[in-house]
Amino acid sequence: MSNRATNGNGAGHGVRVLRTLHALLVLAYGVVACLPQLKAQLPLTVSAGLSIGAYLTTTALLTHRALRTPEARRSWGFVAVGFAAYTAGSTYTWVATWNGSPLGFPSLADVGWLAAYPFVYLGIFRFIRISTASGLTLLDGAIAGVGGAAIFSTVVVDLLAGGVHADGLAGVLTLAYPFADALMAGTLCCQIAVGTWKGRRDLIVFTAGIVALTVADTSYVLRGSYQPGSSVDLGYAVALGVIGCSTWLGSVGEHNPARPTLVRAGLAASSAAGALLVLLAASRIELSTPTVGLAGTTLVLVLARFRWSFRELTVVGEARQREARRDPLTGLANRRGFAEYFDDLRASPADRTVVGLLLDLDRFKQVNDSFGHQAGDELLRQAADRLREVTRDGDLLARLGGDEFVIVCASRGFADDAVVALAERVRVSLRRPFDIAGVPIEIDVSIGIASADGDAVSAEVLLRHADIAMYCAKRAGGGHAFYRANDDEAARRHLQLAQDLRRDVAGPAMVLHYQPKLDLQTDAVSAVEALVRWQHPVHGLLYPDAFLPIVDEIGAMPELTHNVLVQAMDQCVAWRRANLKLSVAVNVSAADLESAGFTDLVVGILRDRGLPATALTLEITETTAMENSEPAHHTVRELHSLGIKVSIDDYGTDHSTLAHLHRLLVAGELKLDRRFVMHLETEERASAIVRSSIQLAHALGMAVVAEGVENAGSLDMLRQWGCDTAQGYFISRPQTAGDVTAWLTRPAASREYGMTRSS
Repeated sequence: MSNRATNGNGAGHGVRVLRTLHALLVLAYGVVACLPQLKAQLPLTVSAGLSIGAYLTTTALLTHRALRTPEARRSWGFVAVGFAAYTAGSTYTWVATWNGSPLGFPSLADVGWLAAYPFVYLGIFRFIRISTASGLTLLDGAIAGVGGAAIFSTVVVDLLAGGVHADGLAGVLTLAYPFADALMAGTLCCQIAVGTWKGRRDLIVFTAGIVALTVADTSYVLRGSYQPGSSVDLGYAVALGVIGCSTWLGSVGEHNPARPTLVRAGLAASSAAGALLVLLAASRIELSTPTVGLAGTTLVLVLARFRWSFRELTVVGEARQREARRDPLTGLANRRGFAEYFDDLRASPADRTVVGLLLDLDRFKQVNDSFGHQAGDELLRQAADRLREVTRDGDLLARLGGDEFVIVCASRGFADDAVVALAERVRVSLRRPFDIAGVPIEIDVSIGIASADGDAVSAEVLLRHADIAMYCAKRAGGGHAFYRANDDEAARRHLQLAQDLRRDVAGPAMVLHYQPKLDLQTDAVSAVEALVRWQHPVHGLLYPDAFLPIVDEIGAMPELTHNVLVQAMDQCVAWRRANLKLSVAVNVSAADLESAGFTDLVVGILRDRGLPATALTLEITETTAMENSEPAHHTVRELHSLGIKVSIDDYGTDHSTLAHLHRLLVAGELKLDRRFVMHLETEERASAIVRSSIQLAHALGMAVVAEGVENAGSLDMLRQWGCDTAQGYFISRPQTAGDVTAWLTRPAASREYGMTRSS
């Protein structure tokens, strides 16, 4: 390890010495070129040593850079070989002119100088990193390079040099230098267009050195001869100094092989315009054949560029056209793709039936609200995959947006039975649990079916008919429904009610009726349930089953619940001021429990009215309680911890198992569904369920409310089994707040409900 460190230090010291020597030699070489008097006083060996030393040290630095930069070894290596050849040619000039005789033309020096160009070209092209640049980028670079060479050749060869002419080998070599320089200039233009050196200091400085070398060579051509130690050497000294300095700079940089398209294309366009001007000039004045050839080649490359761009634009246009008809989330056709497919079907002369199935995922909003939009997106992707499995290859499957999908089937003699079978396959497939991030999620689907009979049925009409049928299926509890001609009137009424609800849901048109709850231990009424009604200006007083599903559809349930809570708690305050200490039960939905800030809303309403937590009971259905919604469960736990009673409504209608009941222990009350209570005297199974449910709830520390009590016998049986509270038409129908107040202030014996013992 010590030997390696010593060797490394020694190598670093040697490089520093080489760089210092190079700088001194180049500086002295340039000074001598600027001061002819000094050059005349110096011995020839000194002038030759300075010149040859500057070339040799530059070549040595390039060689060292190639050896210590593995990722660019070939690039720097080619340049180093080129400069070695250039150095050999310059050395020969001193040897040939040592006795003061002029340098012959052509000579062996020209072999070394001209041999340098191909290697330098190769090095520059290696820097361009052709393998990492796009084809269009390289084509732009080629246009810039060849066009730049044509412009350079026009200016230098044909204008400044006056179209140098000579016979034989001398004539060829005379033209070789300017055209080699022209190609060098073009190569640099190509490099600049591609942007190889962007962010790399070493290549920027190296490019500047090549520019200086090209200028020096051009000066040599314009002078017509070269004599070592002349003023032309100043240009070479500058080039050698700058190129040598480029090897000092580090190769690690912000490498960005692609110049911005606008800049790159601008350089290419400028070169192409210059080449076009060269060809126009060639029609009026005589230009050299290589100049015209370079300009013509530029225009050929421009035509290739136009063809490439046209092809790319065509591909991009086709891709965007496909994307415009595809849903980016699922890869299915979108609404536009569906419409065009349907129009193509209708335009086809084939005699076939076209049927559309509109699918709406039930409970999808709950998945979004509970698990986030990423989970919702994943559910839609998985649903799309399942729908692909149950549809035929010739059917169109599209996602219209949100959680709505459509299937379009077209075939001869497509019977209703086949459509029903497809709808059932869809429903069975989508009702299987979805695995979303390890959580099993269950949904359902409502399907509306409509056929495109008649020429007047467009894609829009088909969707509208299927949408009407789909809402009929939703109102029926799910599954599928066919569109019928008389469904339009019901749909219009449904839409009008939805529009009216948006106007009234948060206002006084929503009125409350209250149904008393009888304490079966004391025969006293200490609680009521608030039941919302809609006082519609046209249809009169509407009951919840007529409008609550629509409220849920339009997403207005939180607004309605807020309205009901405010009215109920205001009435609770009024009753307590009238010395009627009643608690009020209010029904809430899953959307309420899942909405952010619901607990704060409830607490704020109670606090603003000075009511204790015991003044309010929140009733949630058993289905809501059983949903896999952690936000809803969290809200229930928060409410319970604040002393607000939570009651499980309609118990026994859905998920009733011991395992589910265990999850409901956070609730303080269980309400038995009316369908069991109404048949206590006539069905032994109903009475057994009610009796055992009361015992189980009491064992778990929960109070029991029986709703739907409609006769004295049922009330007696509930008392005997220890039920805590009862409500129903036998005790009192729902009444306005004023009627309830009047009913409660009458003597108990005159309330006209069937108690079996005096109060």
